[in-house]
Amino acid sequence: MESLSINTADVGADLVSRIRAGDRQAEAELVERYSCGVKIIIRREIGSASIADDLYQETFRIVIEKIRRGDIREPEKLSGFVCGVARNLVIDYFRRAARQGSLSEVEEATTLPDPAPDQLEALLRKEQSDFARQVLKEMRNERDIQILFRFYLAEEKKEQICADLGLSGLQFNRVLHRARERYLELYKRLSSDKSR
Repeated sequence: MESLSINTADVGADLVSRIRAGDRQAEAELVERYSCGVKIIIRREIGSASIADDLYQETFRIVIEKIRRGDIREPEKLSGFVCGVARNLVIDYFRRAARQGSLSEVEEATTLPDPAPDQLEALLRKEQSDFARQVLKEMRNERDIQILFRFYLAEEKKEQICADLGLSGLQFNRVLHRARERYLELYKRLSSDKSR
């Protein structure tokens, strides 16, 4: 297992080095290597194929530009960086959509067919899900948003999140606990405002 992560780190560092040297083939390799993972991250949250494609292309544009400029401080963690850019673009998309008041666009992007036959139950679940996303968008602490999104919505492994954010397992547990408390407090406040 350790040799696999070292190998992945070496590949990431090699790609970063080659792209910074102007190797266009390395850019194509980067897209090919991380294409599947980026698609999974984006399509898990975005229902609209055209929006997902735009975010997919934007992910690689940002990553390649940052590599060319030398903004990647830890080339051996390229995988986490690429995934983080994709996730942040998804979060930004939902924030922008909420700010612009285009709730129908957000609903369209997140609505997936529900196999459950009970329409009332499906409607209640969708309302809960929409409200949970709204609460997440209202949160102010970026790290709270990222940890809650990555751990609960993107279902990433704790170890990967810790590696990306430079946290120990104990620190992760504390940060997640505090983020959940802040989320719950905001959830209750918005729920009471909504019921008035």
